[in-house]
Amino acid sequence: MKDLIFKNIDTFMIRTPVLSVDNYLRFFDQKLTEGEMKEHLLEICHNPVFRESILVASKSLYNKMIDFCNGKEIKKYDYFLKAIHKYLIRISTRPTPFGLFAGVDFGKYTDENTSIRYGKNKYKKFARPDLEWLMKIVKKLEQEQYDQLWFTVNDSIFLKGERAYLLHSTRKDNDKRVHEISVRVTLPFKITCELASNLIHYQTLKKELIKQFPNTSEEKIEHFLKQLIENEFLISNLRPPLTVMDQLDYLIKRLKESLIEEWSNELIDIQQKIRTYTMTPLGEGEQIYKELHKKMKKLADTKNVLQVDMKLNLQEKKLNKQVIKDLNELMHILLPFSMTYQQTDSPFSRYKQEFIEKYGVDREVPLLEMLDNDLGIGAPMDYTNPKNARLAVGVPHQLIDEQLREYFLHKYIEAVKDKKSITITEDEIKELGLDDYDYNSIPDSLDINVIIKCDSEQDLENNHFKYYIGPNLGSTHAGKSFGRFSYMMEGEEKLFETLNEEMLNLNNDDGEYVTCELVYLPNETRHANVTRNIHNSEYELALFTNSSKDEYHRLSLSDILIGIENDMFYAKSKTLNKKLIITMNNMLNTQNAPNAIRFLYDISLDGKKIWCNFPWDTIFQDYAYIPAIEYKNFVIAPRKWVINKIIKTNDKMSFTEFKKRFKNFCYDYDVPKYVYLTFADNRILLNTEDENCLRILHHEFNNGYGNIILSSYEDADLHLVKDDAEKEYVCELVIPLVKVKQENNQWYAKPKKSSHIPSFSDIRVKLPFEDWLYLKLYGVNSRADDLIAFYLSEYCREKLAKGEIEKYFYIRYADPEQHIRLRLNASEEKLLQIYPDMKQWLRTLIEKGVLSRFSIDCYEREIERYGGTELIGLAENLFFFDSIVVEDILKLKRLKHIHFSDEVIGMVSIIHYMEQFGLDYESQLDFLQQQVNKQDYREDFQKNRSVYMKVCNTDNDWQGLRDTDEGMLLLNVLNQRNRSIKEYASKIQDGLEASSELSILDSVIHLHCNRLFGIDREFEKKIRTLVAHTLYALKYIKAHGLVLKN
Repeated sequence: MKDLIFKNIDTFMIRTPVLSVDNYLRFFDQKLTEGEMKEHLLEICHNPVFRESILVASKSLYNKMIDFCNGKEIKKYDYFLKAIHKYLIRISTRPTPFGLFAGVDFGKYTDENTSIRYGKNKYKKFARPDLEWLMKIVKKLEQEQYDQLWFTVNDSIFLKGERAYLLHSTRKDNDKRVHEISVRVTLPFKITCELASNLIHYQTLKKELIKQFPNTSEEKIEHFLKQLIENEFLISNLRPPLTVMDQLDYLIKRLKESLIEEWSNELIDIQQKIRTYTMTPLGEGEQIYKELHKKMKKLADTKNVLQVDMKLNLQEKKLNKQVIKDLNELMHILLPFSMTYQQTDSPFSRYKQEFIEKYGVDREVPLLEMLDNDLGIGAPMDYTNPKNARLAVGVPHQLIDEQLREYFLHKYIEAVKDKKSITITEDEIKELGLDDYDYNSIPDSLDINVIIKCDSEQDLENNHFKYYIGPNLGSTHAGKSFGRFSYMMEGEEKLFETLNEEMLNLNNDDGEYVTCELVYLPNETRHANVTRNIHNSEYELALFTNSSKDEYHRLSLSDILIGIENDMFYAKSKTLNKKLIITMNNMLNTQNAPNAIRFLYDISLDGKKIWCNFPWDTIFQDYAYIPAIEYKNFVIAPRKWVINKIIKTNDKMSFTEFKKRFKNFCYDYDVPKYVYLTFADNRILLNTEDENCLRILHHEFNNGYGNIILSSYEDADLHLVKDDAEKEYVCELVIPLVKVKQENNQWYAKPKKSSHIPSFSDIRVKLPFEDWLYLKLYGVNSRADDLIAFYLSEYCREKLAKGEIEKYFYIRYADPEQHIRLRLNASEEKLLQIYPDMKQWLRTLIEKGVLSRFSIDCYEREIERYGGTELIGLAENLFFFDSIVVEDILKLKRLKHIHFSDEVIGMVSIIHYMEQFGLDYESQLDFLQQQVNKQDYREDFQKNRSVYMKVCNTDNDWQGLRDTDEGMLLLNVLNQRNRSIKEYASKIQDGLEASSELSILDSVIHLHCNRLFGIDREFEKKIRTLVAHTLYALKYIKAHGLVLKN
């Protein structure tokens, strides 16, 4: 048994439908005449449990059902029949919580036998107002009773020049969404935002503005404030936090505080009626629900007025701990196949490169500025709210490794030929080389949905379970599936407290992180029903509504900074100077969220494997038939048939014809008796031999959009859940798992990024001729070394000698066209004076074919990356001397005065940098070994071991290198930068504003390799690795003061 990578958090969710599975078998496994069918249907429609469940789910279908029971003729009877049948299937076979059709309970782990059983009182109803209904009332009160309310500024405001923008809007005009709202940033607006930074009474706010602007009429000020309220720049104290237990109770309390008695009394009456309804046994609440529904509709007319959930009152709910061991074994198989979030050439990974190109790796940028199309780099190309204004450059989909594709195609052919499942083995994973993945890429936590069954009672007693991953798979973070049901839990705080502690334990050894729950009111407010949850995060970022936290633990979007560390994005609170562990304890899809919210969620996944992102979903996506995918006692994916690709037709098919062709299909493809009709994660269990089920399938076949997919039913015999009559219930478990902590060493000290210089400060951005002239020289790819070594070197050194410039430096770059970025430093007056001459020089280079064109741009200094405002000048001075060094090396190579390989030159130069930075031998070795893989380039090192060890040994002032004339020549060239390195390193050690000494050294070495070798990360990695091998090989010699012999 392998080591556990995940542990449980002592609870799990149990989901079952209301009726036992025998109800399904009884109705859909009999040959009934039309008369018997109608009689059976009447019996179902008179069933009080079924009637109340339909009432809560669909008022229109309920009314038709009543008409049917009363003997009235039903229009479109076939549609009615199919609808009733679908709901009957749902209430007896589908465990996904929905109204009164299925419910949830929460169990504990045990060393004893698994036992999940109902007692006599099976269910308890829970209900709360639909949030669309509640928010309609709140907005009505904000418009009509504003002068009695308290207001605060919306934490989603983004200031951009002379206008203030909102992240999105929950407003609708003529039932259409309002996408963008902005107002002018006037003095009254600024003062209003300051006054309303925390809740302030409307009358107090108005009086303060009248006092500040005595020449403005009260009516005008009132109109101004009403506009801010209507457009949601100001939100009232009535807006309930989405992270409290009871939003209705919150609203009633605020109304009482504001003395709005008429509405508070109405809502108290609603509250009491909801309580009365939830106290009724299942099947006895029809009349009360209808009265309640009518009253709520009268107050606010929305499609849904009440959200009803059901708690399962299970008498026993114990799960043997063997399940956690088994799931760990499954994760050892799934994680190797799982793709790391956005790891390939995806919009998100490209966006990361754009961030680095624009801001560098040591800069923290305000989130809203970064995402802005004008001020920043916009959003990733696949974000839509709003879309990036730039043109996308052919963004491909995630690619599957070719070896992996071939593996699954081979397994597929084998499985189809033998009429078996695709079976995955550990040995095959090892052969594919997938078993070696980084601990840090393992998700910190997850929820996994599993259906657990057994083949016999003996297997149940012996904990021999058969597992089927549920259609919803699970979630990317533990607790997300629990969020909206948390108000039904007992001791719910404990679950989220444990999750909070575990996340901090995994990420917060040095106390630089805090947890923050991200919650927002969607523009379609009905979707907020999914987002309601409680949490135990220390801080909260609540948008378009109030926070459940006090003012000291409430964050705003304008406070959030984005940075990159170890090639991963992170979010940070500027106020707290702490990084944020973003939590979202709900299952709302963030794909359609405002960009800022989606981005904060996406970076919480950055660098992590998405355990439920399976490669076979892509590889087999166009196949008409897919065998089940299994590992030991796990069915990871069921068998699937895309029947519209197998039973082909251009026209709608009669039921008789469909039944005939479907029967042939079942025979040809060995389709079992029970299958699911599948729509994403929604499933309807069908009996392929039952006429009613076939009519449902026939309807979907003729009228469905997209693929019509059937998937196999869980074939083991015994369900886990039983009642006191020994009837079985379909059951799905949601099991939260948290990663087991391991020691995790960083390869260098984490940067201290405390410098928050505005993006457009004149310290950061230098306009052309403003102390700097920044040129981009294009068309240099084939002659870049010549341009640097001769043309650029000669021209710039001549200007230096004449005192026309003070310094210069360059780097190589691609955007995507390769070019050289040249920066020259002098006073504005001198730069303007030399420009005509420089323009003539550039014209000459174009005529000679050395370059094709040039452009002038603003120079944006990487202040944070190189230590802050006090150090950037010294860094630029070092870049200057390093540029001279590189010019001389390239010239010596071209003139054949030195014959060292590029590897030797790079290795010597890197060690020279580390020596001048003041790193001793042990620190140099540690610095490099934590960057590289010790197995890389071993063969190259062994082949040239003696040469590398001789020239890279710094003992006796590089004696081994100085033994030859060309070695002496190289060392003299490198020594030109000694003074600039030492001055810079000394100041770094005196005290950093930003970054760290080793990260600065790493950046300096990277830029040096860029100047010397061009844009070749792999070659730079090779040099660093060879240096690490060489230093390690010199360990014994250095320790004993030995001298290497030729």
